[in-house]
Amino acid sequence: MARRFNKLAKIRKAKQRAGNHSSHKKRKQQAKMTNASVHVKNLSFRSLKDAEILALSKGLNFIPNPTNKNVKALLQNDFKEFSRKLRCKYHFCRNNDLPLHPFYENTGYTPEKTCQALETYIDKTQIELSSIELYRGANNISTQERKALHDLKNDQSIVIKKADKSNTVVIMDKKEYIKEGIRQLNTHHYESVEKPNIAEINSIIQERVRAMKEKGSLDKQTFHYLTNVNETVLRPGRLYLLPKVHKLNTNQNNAESKMPPGRPIVSQIGTATEKIGHYIDHFLVPIVRNQDTYIKDTTDFINKIESLKLPSSCLLISYDITSMYTNMTFPELIDAVKRALEDTHIHKMIKIPIPDPTDLLFLLKCLLENNVFEFNGHYYRQIIGAAMGAVPSPEICDIRMHEITKQILCLYEHKQNILFHGRFRDDGFIIFNGNRNEAERFFTIANSIHNLLKFTYEISESSMVFLDTEIYKGNRFENSGILDIKTYIKPTNTFQYLHRSSAHNKAVFTGFIKGECIRHARNTSDKDVLRKQLLEFNFQLTKRGYSKHEIKPIIEETLSLDRQNLLQSNRNKSNTKSIPNVLVTKYDPRIKGLKNRIMKHWKSLQNDDYCKMVFTSDPIIGFSKHKNIGDMITNSTLT
Repeated sequence: MARRFNKLAKIRKAKQRAGNHSSHKKRKQQAKMTNASVHVKNLSFRSLKDAEILALSKGLNFIPNPTNKNVKALLQNDFKEFSRKLRCKYHFCRNNDLPLHPFYENTGYTPEKTCQALETYIDKTQIELSSIELYRGANNISTQERKALHDLKNDQSIVIKKADKSNTVVIMDKKEYIKEGIRQLNTHHYESVEKPNIAEINSIIQERVRAMKEKGSLDKQTFHYLTNVNETVLRPGRLYLLPKVHKLNTNQNNAESKMPPGRPIVSQIGTATEKIGHYIDHFLVPIVRNQDTYIKDTTDFINKIESLKLPSSCLLISYDITSMYTNMTFPELIDAVKRALEDTHIHKMIKIPIPDPTDLLFLLKCLLENNVFEFNGHYYRQIIGAAMGAVPSPEICDIRMHEITKQILCLYEHKQNILFHGRFRDDGFIIFNGNRNEAERFFTIANSIHNLLKFTYEISESSMVFLDTEIYKGNRFENSGILDIKTYIKPTNTFQYLHRSSAHNKAVFTGFIKGECIRHARNTSDKDVLRKQLLEFNFQLTKRGYSKHEIKPIIEETLSLDRQNLLQSNRNKSNTKSIPNVLVTKYDPRIKGLKNRIMKHWKSLQNDDYCKMVFTSDPIIGFSKHKNIGDMITNSTLT
């Protein structure tokens, strides 16, 4: 009887343990799904499965472990290209100290074999790579998640995009996405056109380029870059929208629609105007950098702000120029660039032949007037503004915007009260020593000076957000009159950092952690605030699979850094002229010890006097990436 009682008691305890385990497992799964759902915004009528949410929550930059079997063959091909570069360096080492041409393109030239030392290194290393072992590691994405990605890719009723100004993955109904695109295309900024004659556009450009070469306006390298175009693969641009999910609640007029406003981007890759866009931009960048309101980046902004000692009553103002890129007419943009090109001070900053302004303006006109793109199987042309997505668009609009701000200041009766005025693209920051009414007068003038451009603004006596910083009047300001600064974290930020299990090289994760820590340290003037920010960063990293052991040393190192050195490091960075020896190959976690095999016979080159002079640094491995989830399930076209 006692034995039977003990047996029944054991069974009951076993069932209880199983129940507890099952309950714990269920709670763990629920918590996992809750965390995953934060990174995915489903605006479609499709009901997402758990596996689909988990796969998408890894982020569009997540790379599943590669499954291809021709790993060694690909590696050998990459080493073959590396060997070609080594031979080129051997033959042309005298040109190693020359700066790289801004329009340099790989010619693919393969020189003859070189010396015995280099050829022996190449042969022996090829043998080393052919015998490299492949390790079978754990898969970083489940079979169900792979299938989920396949199902999402093949679902023609939805569109998947990254959210505008965040990494959140957004799923939209295709019909709603098209409706939003058509809504924007039916404005006065665009017109519907027949299928464009891309060959004719390219012919006009190439004819002008050849004329410029005959006049001596183009060097050999630039001419080759501009004319090395395969006409058979040219295509129109592609319009796609980045959903502004942060405006979903505030700007939604139609209660039935779940589609937020979209930021229109026209991809120029593969178009007839792509290369002239890069060429034009090369001459406009120095003009923009020479502007008195120019802000290069956050570091530049902080250095300028922290050089000011300000009165306690100053006002902090930020403003935004609504849809700046698409609200300037072609003639005003071309005329603004024409006037800017008259400044000869920029000539000394450009190292290649400077073309005649009429030629540059002709190419600019071609670029603006031939922004033809496809959306949902139909063709459109932009007739007002510069395309968001074209390389020189930011500089073109910056030049015109700088003229407009000068016009505003000429009419502004309180300009002497402006203690600082800086602008980064369509965002501006002003420190004003006056009252609110006087400050608002600036924007009254600004909103009346141009028919299409409108300024929105915020004024505060205590704090203001600009770029990725928050500027405020804290302890330092009270003591010295210098504004306090800290990193600004948007309330909508879901912290969808690169997942630790992604098939990236370990150095990528370490570099990301270090880069973000340094950004916080550079942006934050108060050490106590910095500690809190790094503590939060550490917490968010662990939620994305990072180990505390890899985070803690970097955070401790960051806290010991001198902030002033971080703020000056970009200024003092010199452009290296020495061309490194880089083996470029796709990262594959199944390959171990690649660096050791590349280095095994490298020292033998030091036995040859000429090789010793040419190859002064060790080779490094530059990893390119396999397809990530974004490459798998997103596209710039709908068809």
